[in-house]
Amino acid sequence: MSDDLSGREFLQVAVSTADLPRAIGFYRDTLGLTFLFEVSGMAFFQVGAVRLMVGDAGPGFKPSRGGVLYFNAPDLPALADKLEARGVRFVGPAETLQRTEQGDLMLRIFTDPDGNHLALMGTVPK
Repeated sequence: MSDDLSGREFLQVAVSTADLPRAIGFYRDTLGLTFLFEVSGMAFFQVGAVRLMVGDAGPGFKPSRGGVLYFNAPDLPALADKLEARGVRFVGPAETLQRTEQGDLMLRIFTDPDGNHLALMGTVPK
């Protein structure tokens, strides 16, 4: 292994929640992520090769909103429609960030019930 972080992949990312059962329902039932297990105020989901940990912020603490989780979505328009039908509220319409010969790099942002930012992003083929 190298002595720095180059070439390494994320093993796990984390977001916090004020209501763990509600968050589990959103990530598992609304977004359809694979639920792995729950322990000590934390729920774990599999997202490709990365684990997502959703943890209880604890009494008196507000969930942090310091980052954005980007889901690979080369089928963004169709996927966004399906998620909207399941109750996901997007911040706005899809944005085209870049146009290439392969397709359009698109982005569409939404939030979970705690206000954590998530996004669909992918190169949608022409």
